[in-house]
Amino acid sequence: MAVLLVNAIGCAGSGTHRLADTTTVSNPLAAAHSPSETSVPANLSPPVSLASFTDVEANLELNDMEMAEEPTPPPVVLDSIELNSTGGESLPEAWAMAVAVDQKLQSKANVTGAAVYAHEAAKSARNPSLRTFNSYTALDREPGIGVDVPGLAFLGFSSLPIGEKDFFSSATFASVPVYTSGRISSTIDATCANVHASRFDQRSERHDLKMEVAEAFVNVLKAAKLVEVARISVVTLEKHLVDVQDLFGEGVVANSDVLAVKTTLSEARDKHLQATNGLDLARAAYNRYVGRPLDAPVTLAEISNSQPMNSEFEAVGLPADAGPNELIATALAQRSELQAVAHKSNALRHQAKRELAALGPQVGAAGGFSFLENENLTHEGFWSASLLAEWTLFDGGVARNKAAALRQQASALARLKQDLESRIALQVKQSWLNLQNANDRILVAETSVEQAEENLQSALDRYRQGVGTNTEALDAQTLLAQSRNSYFSAKYDAALARVMLDRATGNL
Repeated sequence: MAVLLVNAIGCAGSGTHRLADTTTVSNPLAAAHSPSETSVPANLSPPVSLASFTDVEANLELNDMEMAEEPTPPPVVLDSIELNSTGGESLPEAWAMAVAVDQKLQSKANVTGAAVYAHEAAKSARNPSLRTFNSYTALDREPGIGVDVPGLAFLGFSSLPIGEKDFFSSATFASVPVYTSGRISSTIDATCANVHASRFDQRSERHDLKMEVAEAFVNVLKAAKLVEVARISVVTLEKHLVDVQDLFGEGVVANSDVLAVKTTLSEARDKHLQATNGLDLARAAYNRYVGRPLDAPVTLAEISNSQPMNSEFEAVGLPADAGPNELIATALAQRSELQAVAHKSNALRHQAKRELAALGPQVGAAGGFSFLENENLTHEGFWSASLLAEWTLFDGGVARNKAAALRQQASALARLKQDLESRIALQVKQSWLNLQNANDRILVAETSVEQAEENLQSALDRYRQGVGTNTEALDAQTLLAQSRNSYFSAKYDAALARVMLDRATGNL
């Protein structure tokens, strides 16, 4: 309700307020493709596997009889990891669910609603007010005026009644301010600026929430891949242990090779347990954001592309190859944090004007009807009209000092705005560099994984043929796991860096 009120009132603040509000650039592409931020989609995809992996453990099983018959063992087919998965909750769906249940965001909406009602109250100060006063009075004696006229005392005229012992009185007045030296208009402008500031604070909170959800979303995907990398390492070492034990049984290798593989296998299993625990923690954190039980199953869709799309840049008037300078200019023009600080500073300056306006003439008009139950009066009812004027000629400097204090606070916010601009520029620069770096790392890691897979296969073949060492095979397995971890880290760092760049430029 508060959001609807904010959008509907269109508070008539100063031109600065309206300019600051209209300079915010929205992303029509994101609006067209993202779900509503106030409701949870009813047609969410049903849970499916978090990540699709091609399990080829059967290819690693070596038949002992075939090994004895074949002079040269067949090449080992390594487990491969499927990089794309289908189904599951998408990131926009996760955002919609988080926005619908987040209490901090709802709290910001309440703050905005409070600012709206404060603005409506300030505007209502211009309207006429109507008040009525009613009373019934009972006295211990009838009021009268003493009469000392010679010759009338013996007739019983010692006093003249002027009222009744019990009587009813009523008064109804209407009043309206005529001139307040700008006090009411300054209050309206101040509350209008506060409404805009609350709106931008609420938008910033929503952007921060979406950034946190994106981090939790990516962490789940990344943790799932790391679990699978660790699992494949365990499976590969288990198969290698079988080979080494067979060779040891034939007297080809020493027992130290068996012990070395077992030690490495134990370390791999420990890493798999750690990765599994990391995945459970990531899922619990994600569930908290979307309002589900912490141990609820999590099924997420893979992020398809971490590279920025041309249409996204065109939506905000930027070329496809926009550099950090163009992105910084966009961020400074549309970041809601800057808009909020600007409106808060304006609100304080208008409050300072209100304090000074209270020293000026305050003119109002009033009129009404009064009734006094008294049979001694010629007329019991009276109509009246009044013109009221008040002017504080000197208040000891209270209002001027209050205004000066408010102007100092406004200046402080203006300086904070300048500092915030430099921080935002740095944030955009860092996000852009992180995105470029992650994309470059992906290319390097892809080559590294291919080379590590080939190296492991070669090391295992050489070991079975007796021309390589067990240490080479174990080192090759460790190197492959590290290469795969580096690839997935780069892949999801790039995805997260893209979202961070959107957040930094105000397009999230």
